Amino acid sequence: MLWFIVAIIAASIMFFFTPEKAIQHADNSPSFFNKLSQHSLLLLPITVLTWLVVAIISAPITPFAGTAVGFVLTSCAVALPQLHRYLAVIASLTFAALLIELALYL
Repeated sequence: MLWFIVAIIAASIMFFFTPEKAIQHADNSPSFFNKLSQHSLLLLPITVLTWLVVAIISAPITPFAGTAVGFVLTSCAVALPQLHRYLAVIASLTFAALLIELALYL
């Protein structure tokens, strides 16, 4: 519960101190380095997803596998603005996987 309170406080501080126009686009055609920096946000989630797939293939499948993949796919959807339209669907599937795990352990 403490982490949730800290997250709300940090988000509130960022909301108050961030200027209205934090990013200004000077031209309509982004350069190669801008595209590269935009997709570099996917580097960590794709690495973790690859590691999870290898771990799932090499070990027996557990109910936690679907939830872990769901969390990583949610972070991928957050990292790229083009995938934001799929965020609700992926988060809902992750929530469903969490409910299934909860049902298995109760």
